[in-house]
Order: sequence, then structure tokens, then C-alpha cells
Amino acid sequence: MDALPQTTPRVHQMDALRGVAVLMILLVNIFAFGYPLEVSEQAGLSDSMSLLSQLQHQLYELLIHGKLISLLTLLFGASLYLLWQQSHGSETKLKARMSALLLIGFCHCVFVWSGDVLLMYAAVASGLLWQRVQHWTPEHQLRYAKHYLTAGLVLPTLVWLLPSGQAEEPADTAKLIALYTGPYSDQVWHQLKYVGLVALDLLFISYWWFGGMMLLAIWAIQSDWQQLLKNHFVTLLLIAFGCGLLPMLWTGFAAADPTLHPLHMISDLCFALIYIRLFIFVMPLFPTFLELLRRCGRCSLSLYLWQSVTMVLLFRWVYPELFGLLDRASLTTIAFILITLQLLCVHYFYKAGQLWWFEQLYRWLSLKLERRAQDTAA
Repeated sequence: MDALPQTTPRVHQMDALRGVAVLMILLVNIFAFGYPLEVSEQAGLSDSMSLLSQLQHQLYELLIHGKLISLLTLLFGASLYLLWQQSHGSETKLKARMSALLLIGFCHCVFVWSGDVLLMYAAVASGLLWQRVQHWTPEHQLRYAKHYLTAGLVLPTLVWLLPSGQAEEPADTAKLIALYTGPYSDQVWHQLKYVGLVALDLLFISYWWFGGMMLLAIWAIQSDWQQLLKNHFVTLLLIAFGCGLLPMLWTGFAAADPTLHPLHMISDLCFALIYIRLFIFVMPLFPTFLELLRRCGRCSLSLYLWQSVTMVLLFRWVYPELFGLLDRASLTTIAFILITLQLLCVHYFYKAGQLWWFEQLYRWLSLKLERRAQDTAA
């Protein structure tokens, strides 16, 4: 994005943070690429896992899973406010951007990979823009952020309190593997139906939880957010580890616990804020790497979409015999290899101010939709 002079330092920080988040999100998504999305939470897990493997999984659950998507959500909310500033208050331009992202996310979710988050982000942001949250006072934004976050925890809390359902049967998993490695038309139809589940999740959980995080970020970006993170760092650590460890103690550190736990969600948000604070503190010590991450953030849409395109091609079309069979260590190794390749690609081929493939598509669609909205209004 083209930054206004007074927002340039913040934009550069957001770009670098977004670069970290979009690269590292592959460590979470890789299990939904290598396994059917419906059973990816249990990918490679079993009661016969070694003690070391169980420890690695618990550390992954405590420090990574859910934290990066929360980080991306906070950054999306902050970027939404910065876009509002840069558009000089043009609601038409901002709504066109979200409509373009909604279209890209829908196509990605249906035709490539149903674990897409762009569709959800665009839908939540469009709802917030419809509520004109950018015109609310910061105090109003913070108050409603708390209300939204609380509302987003209601259904997960009720689900957690109810008796758990039956685990996915091996036969069902085999059917899903056959579906995802079978005819493409069957995959598209299945993923189109999954969009309906996304809509239900949006209605009851994600609009409120993601919207609350975006509102929190919009409020923070207008405040002295770095000082706020510094002042509350110890409190965030206590809440993050407390809420993260309690469910593990409750289940006896079970290897597989797919339940959407409200305490996990709170821990995820607190860890995301902690990681922002740590990043701000540490990364200025490595200016060269910081600049590389900033470039990754500038082409984050392309990096995110190429991750899914590459992994879907790898596991469903090139080596379908590996789909649903690799252990977690192998999948994590593949993720690190692709992250390294993306860093090298950005280092050698990205030029300052350049719009990469999907950023060009996003900008082109945005302009088309903006002009159509202006013509309609005229």
C-alpha cells in the first residue's frame, strides 16, 4: 500500500509483522494441506506417539496453534484503519477493497482450499464498515471490542460444557482422503458446501471474535499501543500461559483435543499480543532481516495464496499417495522448506514498490468495483 508520510513507520512495522505471520502460518496450515481439513487437527496424532513427540505437540499447541491466525487478524484490523487513513476517508474505496478480497477469498475457498481465511476476513471487515466503526470514538471502539470478544466466546463455551461427540472414524477419514484426491469436480462441490459451514461459523462465532480483535487493533493503532504492550506484558504472559495450560491439565495432556476451547481462544489472543511486543523489541537488532520481512509483508497476499496452491498441487495431484499419511515431523519439515523458498524468492525477485501477482489482481478488482460503485452512485 502507498503510505501517507505520517503513517510510514507504522506501515513498515505492520508490513514486517504481516510478513512474519503469513510465512509462519504455514506451520499451522500444513496439517490441513497434508490431511483432509476436517481431520487436520488430529493429523499424525496417536496414543502410541513417543514422549518426545507428545511434548513437541503440546509445545506446538501452547505456542503456535491459533496464535498466528490471531496475529494476522490483529494486523488485518490495524491495516483496515491505516487504509481508511490513506484513502482520505473514502468509504467507497475501502468497501471496494473488501469486496475484491471477498471475491478472491471465495474463489480460493471453493476452487483451491477450503481452509481459506480471506473470505472470513473480508466478510467481517465488510460488516464492521457497514457499522461505520471507523467513525466511532476510540473509547467506543474499545468498549465494543470487549463486547464482541465476549460474544465470540459464548458458543465455544457452551460446546465445551456439552458432552463431546464421537471421534472421526478411520473409515470416514479414508472417504475424505479419496474425495480430496479424486475428481476435481467432487472436490469443488465439497468445498462449495464448506462455504455454508463458514457462513454459520461467521454468524455465531467468527464475526464476533474476529471482529472484536479487529476493533481492538483499530483502537490500539490510534493509541500508544507499543507502550500499552510494554506496560501489560507480564499480565499478558500470565493470562496466555494460564489459559493455555489449564485445558491441557484438564485433559491430562491428551495428544488430540479438537474442541474449540474458550480458554485456548483467550490464550491465542494474548500470545499474539506478546509476539507483537517481542517482535518490536528484537527485530530492530537485525535490520537486514527486518527489511526482508517487510518486503514479505508487502506481497503477503501472493505468498499466502501460493502456499495453498503449491501444497494442494503437491499433496492432491503430484503425490496423492502421501495425502493423509505423513507424520507431523515430515509435514513440518515441508513447511520450513517452503518458508525458506518463499524468503529466497522475495529476497531475489521482489522490487521495492512492486505489486506481485495477486496484489495486482486485488488492486485491479478493487479499482473496477470502486468505479462501478461511483458510476452507480452518479
